Amino acid sequence: MESHKRPPVGPEEAFGRAFILPAKRARFIQFLANPRRRQEVLDRLGHGLPVIPELAREVPGPQDFPLELEKLLRGLGAGDGCHVIAYCLKADGKALPLREALNLVCMSEHGAILCCVPGRLAYYKPESPAPGILLELRPVT
Repeated sequence: MESHKRPPVGPEEAFGRAFILPAKRARFIQFLANPRRRQEVLDRLGHGLPVIPELAREVPGPQDFPLELEKLLRGLGAGDGCHVIAYCLKADGKALPLREALNLVCMSEHGAILCCVPGRLAYYKPESPAPGILLELRPVT
């Protein structure tokens, strides 16, 4: 019997499925995947992201810096790399080492998302001076 498996989901779609409000999810995923519409999503990153509130928590001020964020994210399961979704950064749409990505987005004034564990752990940095947001989908035990 032939298996009807879905193709693997990329980090951007996994992020959208896990963290974006259901009413906004399909459009968010479709726009990110479409080169002509992607910029519309990126333009809005600095002004708030329609995330599921129960999965989001503000990063405390002292931890909202690259080295402390790296410790926090690694403690929650992040590995050495992450996928970047970012306004005004050449790293948009690319995989980067976690430390390098954190340095880039923390130094930028613009909005960005780091997908650390696809569909499970991400860091959202709104436009400065707003605090960063940790997005975590905890496994059900």
